[in-house]
Amino acid sequence: MNWEAVIAVTELAGLIAVVASLIYIGAQNKQANDHATAASETAWMDALNRIFDSWVTDERTIIAIRNGFGSFNDLSKSDQAIFHMKVGSLVNHGFLARQLSSKGLLDPKIPEEFRKLVIAVLSTPGGMEYWEHDAKASPDGPELLAKVRENQGKTPSWTDLLPWWSPD
Repeated sequence: MNWEAVIAVTELAGLIAVVASLIYIGAQNKQANDHATAASETAWMDALNRIFDSWVTDERTIIAIRNGFGSFNDLSKSDQAIFHMKVGSLVNHGFLARQLSSKGLLDPKIPEEFRKLVIAVLSTPGGMEYWEHDAKASPDGPELLAKVRENQGKTPSWTDLLPWWSPD
């Protein structure tokens, strides 16, 4: 019996087993990452739906938000607080989207498209007044404020796109 041939065949079989194992582990890892991304995207979208649901919890909230889109500065302090909590949550959700995307947990298109929505909301007259007050409270607030100012009049605002959110 030729022991060198047996050793060579054994080494080749071991190499094939190692390569097959690495391919299998890589496929399992990709599948686990895909599942984690899907779970993150689902959770992110559920949270976004809860934010929008909170905008229509009661008549007073709806009126405060609609009037706030017209002029944040003309709102009562209570209605400014309502507007702040509702619109501020939306802005912060955009920041979260960018963080999750940078970790590979959200499709990079989601924060890009969501940013357009946030800019549309902040491009309303009241949204701009509000963001002038609150931009410093958000991690990327000043940069977002600059982007909103840059887009003023160039892209439609939230109330241009959805006129039922305009004040009466």
